[in-house]
Amino acid sequence: MLPVLLAFLFSIAPGTSAADDRIVIGGAVAALGKGQTVSVIGEPICSSRPLALFYGRRNNEPAWQPADRDALLRAVHGAAADGLDPLDYHLTRIEAGRGSPPDLDLLMTDAFFLLGSHLLSGRVDPVSIEPTWCLAPRTNDLVGALETALELHEVEAAMARMAPAHRGYAALRNALAAMRRIDAAGGWPVVDPGKPLRLNVQDPRAVQLIARLVASGDLAQGPVAFDAAAEAAVRRFQRLHGLAEDGIAGSLTIAELNVPASARVRQLELNLERWRWLPATLGDPYLLLNIPAFSLTVYEHERPVLTSRVVVGKDYLRTPIVSSAIKEVVLSPYWNVPQSIARKELWPKERRKPGYLEREHIEVLSGGRLRQTPGTWNSLGLIKFNLPNPYDVYLHDTPAKELFNAHMRAFSHGCMRVENAVDLAAWLLRDRPEWPRGRIVAESQRGIQQFIAVRAPLAAHVLYWTSFVDDAGELHFAPDIYGRDGALDAAMRVRPSSR
Repeated sequence: MLPVLLAFLFSIAPGTSAADDRIVIGGAVAALGKGQTVSVIGEPICSSRPLALFYGRRNNEPAWQPADRDALLRAVHGAAADGLDPLDYHLTRIEAGRGSPPDLDLLMTDAFFLLGSHLLSGRVDPVSIEPTWCLAPRTNDLVGALETALELHEVEAAMARMAPAHRGYAALRNALAAMRRIDAAGGWPVVDPGKPLRLNVQDPRAVQLIARLVASGDLAQGPVAFDAAAEAAVRRFQRLHGLAEDGIAGSLTIAELNVPASARVRQLELNLERWRWLPATLGDPYLLLNIPAFSLTVYEHERPVLTSRVVVGKDYLRTPIVSSAIKEVVLSPYWNVPQSIARKELWPKERRKPGYLEREHIEVLSGGRLRQTPGTWNSLGLIKFNLPNPYDVYLHDTPAKELFNAHMRAFSHGCMRVENAVDLAAWLLRDRPEWPRGRIVAESQRGIQQFIAVRAPLAAHVLYWTSFVDDAGELHFAPDIYGRDGALDAAMRVRPSSR
């Protein structure tokens, strides 16, 4: 059945009876129950299921008192601090107060449910942006929460509890407020393109560079020339923006410097949305790998205990979003070559240069399957970390250590290469005294594959954040290597609809 647009223009005038109010609300609830689209004072009702349940429990009685309305409006205005648009939550209609009491009651209830659901699990369905998304979002009994909030007159506090409690979310929220202040003050000056700016080089554009660094807080005060303090500020800026840290303001650095503050505001808003997709807890301990930052961190009691640079998938062989657990460490691993790599890359090399497979220590197994033997030549390096997932990706060592020196480290076929693989293996096996670090190193070099179970599997999350606050409280912006910010931005600009 096609949805029918019901505009409640027949809403009764002020001063009519409570029975008539129940009729109006009941009519809306009945229409929603039939799958019809309901519009109240020109605004679509979006939270059809919880709204129908809420009013059904109270026999369609109006719910909102003036004080509760004011608290709701404060909460809706406050949504901006979370990177959400208050206008998505019937703000204009509710503030104007034009409409019959039952109409406004319906809009306020819908606003509570809609904003609450967005704070709980995101404004956008993550699967629509990240097809490999597999983490379960937080949930809550929104109907029960509203009933309690209205009974205790704590609507604003109830809404505040819907937002993620993760420290990273709170830190990014604070960063958004700070960036908005910079943007409201006019942003920062542009640095004209030209030759690279470096220490002690005389160039009139150095004044622009220094003013830009001061405006963003990367430089405490403006020197009159590109001196050692300015060079240190450039290095800091580069470190916080995923650039090579050479202290020279070349074309890439200047391009990042010239990204407007308004664009950074939007980038922060998008990554707050990504935080809202996460479950209430990531585990303790847990591993977090951020694809655009090319880094992983292991946290225990929310404190970092291990970090490492990583290599991730190329743009056309993207590392997927994964949430799993590392259950096994493999020393001296074989590499069972995926059929797609064998067909597209290795067999053509063998045809061009016969003997290629043998020189690379690759065996041909039954059915034409390929397998590379353990050793320093192995593409997985000397250690592999198994974490079950539908995409057959994993973390592993690599013989190509030089790639970790690149600032853009998207070189793999989708798996994640770990620079400090021995450190990670030793940490995972820390509760197994028979596997001290020295033995892990020695056995990984023997050329005999060994599987070692991790007694306490480590929760592992492979995520995609292009802005984040690190454990030292510094704000980072990472390159959008897979172009996902644009899709999320577009999705967040679509007005909410009935669901």
